Amino acid sequence: MRIPKNKLWVIVCAEAVVLLAFVLAMLWLWERWLVPGPNGPVRWVGMDFVLFWVGVRAMLTGQSPYSAATTSVIQSTLLGGPPAPGGDPMLFVYPPWILVLILPLALLPLKWAAALWSGLLLSGMLHLIGYLAFRWGGRRPGRTILWALALTAGCLPYLAIAATKGQLSLVSLGALFLAIRLARRRPGAAGLFLALAILKPTLTVLPTLGVLLWALFERKYRLLANFTLCLGILSLVCFLAVGNWIPDYVSMLGNTGGAPVLWSLEVLPWPWKILYALFFAVLVVYAFITFLRRRDPARWFSATVLAGLALFPMRWIYDLLLGILVPAEAENIKGRIISINRGERGKR
Repeated sequence: MRIPKNKLWVIVCAEAVVLLAFVLAMLWLWERWLVPGPNGPVRWVGMDFVLFWVGVRAMLTGQSPYSAATTSVIQSTLLGGPPAPGGDPMLFVYPPWILVLILPLALLPLKWAAALWSGLLLSGMLHLIGYLAFRWGGRRPGRTILWALALTAGCLPYLAIAATKGQLSLVSLGALFLAIRLARRRPGAAGLFLALAILKPTLTVLPTLGVLLWALFERKYRLLANFTLCLGILSLVCFLAVGNWIPDYVSMLGNTGGAPVLWSLEVLPWPWKILYALFFAVLVVYAFITFLRRRDPARWFSATVLAGLALFPMRWIYDLLLGILVPAEAENIKGRIISINRGERGKR
């Protein structure tokens, strides 16, 4: 559907006003939303973004973002000094590929960069909620509004934390959503977005592997090629910026970045952690067998998203938002249920 130019300008202006409102709100909260820290009050807005901002600025000077010097700058910028014993060490725990994403913001002052980053995350997530509400509501205004209200209310606790802190998981969520949506119609573009989905790999590693496995079985070689090409270019850019960053990154992963990788299993006692992991492993196997029989990837993608969310979250308080992608492939949910029931009655 082609949008008339006069309506397009209205949409662009409305988008700009909404984004500006979010950014100004984050600027207002910058000095007002404070939480206790080991060396005094700590700003909440952009708390996680500080790690990206400092790390990328260090990379621009040829310094490893995983070095002790970079960690010291992160801690002093965010906490005003060293962290409390046993507390979050505030390490740069992300692949250096975020250099390409954060570079424009790293050139801005921290306050403005954090406000713009958080505003963009909020705007992007509300667009995703609106799109899902439109699909799940069957493109009917009444149902769409109800779904939009329900999704906003359900996502609000996670948005309030993840978006205002500047969590990178929201970027991975959006990139994974676009990769799954475009996988069948535009596999080339899907491969590029899939590479961006692993900016926070602990959360999206299973869904990413799921999409790659689907592409291999369905012979979507363009998706595989673009995924590999994009990762290669990102890695090359990082090599040019900081040299051989791989040993530092592997060493950081060996220390688990200050937090256990399988955090959701660490909190469970024996034998419940085994049963918990086994349940999701069986779920993934069942979904894969169903995919091989029906060649419908929707359940397979949903199962990998759910398993990744259950087994690899850093913190459920903001990573749980990835669960919105489990039914993302559904459309007109109520209508589908009605049609299924009618079909079953007809068979009877």
